[in-house]
Amino acid sequence: MSHSNSSALPLVIAHRGASGYRPENTLASFKLGISQGADGIEFDVVNTKDSKLIIRHENLLSQTTNIRDLEIFAGIQRAGNLGEETHSDWYSEDLTFEEIKSLRAIERLPNIRPGSSKFDGEFEIPTLAEVLDCKFLKDKLVVIELKSGSHLSALNEHVGRLTVQAILSSSAKIHNVHLYIESFDHDLLLETKEELIKADIEAKYFLALDSTKIADVDLVSLAGEFDGLSIATHMLLSEDTWVDSCHALGLQVWVYTARAENATTTIEAYYEELIQSGVDGIFADQPDLLRRVLNERG
Repeated sequence: MSHSNSSALPLVIAHRGASGYRPENTLASFKLGISQGADGIEFDVVNTKDSKLIIRHENLLSQTTNIRDLEIFAGIQRAGNLGEETHSDWYSEDLTFEEIKSLRAIERLPNIRPGSSKFDGEFEIPTLAEVLDCKFLKDKLVVIELKSGSHLSALNEHVGRLTVQAILSSSAKIHNVHLYIESFDHDLLLETKEELIKADIEAKYFLALDSTKIADVDLVSLAGEFDGLSIATHMLLSEDTWVDSCHALGLQVWVYTARAENATTTIEAYYEELIQSGVDGIFADQPDLLRRVLNERG
């Protein structure tokens, strides 16, 4: 299971599933990603009003669900924050689990991904436990990204504890799922790690970073707390020596996000640049294309 040496091929992680082909963060997207040869899947967790953990990229719902079209929810659109930005939208923490289950997923980028948007309205919003119960994840990696934001204020207990409950109530252990917990929120990740350790759940922990210079990070301290870092492609391809510096301290490095639509030359050259960096894992929206390039390299 160790992929830390840079001669090993990088892991292929289906980013929000095979999100280049199906609406993101749905069971259909996850299943397709695995069938396309991914080593595992990544998805994002937010919560409902009644403390259920669901799979959405953020707590605002209009970009990835059909909530805008449902008359019944018209009255709960409101102003709220996503990071630094204010949006008028619908928020996961304003809906109960049952209400979330009445929504259907839609493609976030219909102009770029018309093939995926053909599936709009077909798929439910899954829960964390439902994903962890999927048989196709047997022996695979599952990267659970915990989102920080206003939705957490609706919780009756720490999201780490709720994550523990979801894992324990699922077939993750029976299916030998390799759990990875990831977050951009350092404290949230550490607190969740404590909860999982208390519950005797084996997992690895990755801190996600964006637009960060290596000089501004205490890698030694992070190496004492976590197993790896997930960094943005522009960070990986910068002058900073992320891979070598992290590997020297025993930290793995994963990179997000390989999107075929971002290739300015050939698909092969696009992936090759990421692979050549010696990175340990690549989050990919089209896992089949990345897997093909890796297979052709031998």
